[in-house]
Amino acid sequence: MDRATFRDLAGAFPSGVTIVTTVDDHGSPRGLTSQAFIALSTDPPLMLVSLDRSSRTLAAIRWSGRFVINFLKVGSEDLSTRFATKANDKFAGVPWAASGVSGGPVLDGAITAFADCRVVEAIEQGDHVLFVGSVEGGQVTGGAPLLYYRRTYAGWPEEKPAPPVL
Repeated sequence: MDRATFRDLAGAFPSGVTIVTTVDDHGSPRGLTSQAFIALSTDPPLMLVSLDRSSRTLAAIRWSGRFVINFLKVGSEDLSTRFATKANDKFAGVPWAASGVSGGPVLDGAITAFADCRVVEAIEQGDHVLFVGSVEGGQVTGGAPLLYYRRTYAGWPEEKPAPPVL
């Protein structure tokens, strides 16, 4: 299958948008936008992210053995676009705080939730590396999630209260 057709095929399904973050061997924050996230297991709690081998964040995750998945909320489109680039300092002017477990970057005000993970396995497949992470901390902060479909952002519809039970 050619690359263009495969990309069209893979993009035929809307997905949530995350920014995967970590710190490098100098203590500097690193991160990238990713749609490749899976809640892998509830017992034990495991999550999986997929990073392109050319990602600058890859070496930092390998070094630290940790990553934070920041689930973006509606209104964070510019942040998603920024972290999808190869810019040197994606964190310039971006408010963040160190997570309580690993110290990895949690993006302030831009997320519906975050999961703080310790790498338990790295699996090299094709042009990507899959990181399975044991979820050791996290928090749900609320808000409508940001979605991505065919190069367009959209928000999940606001939740409506359940109808009364009669």
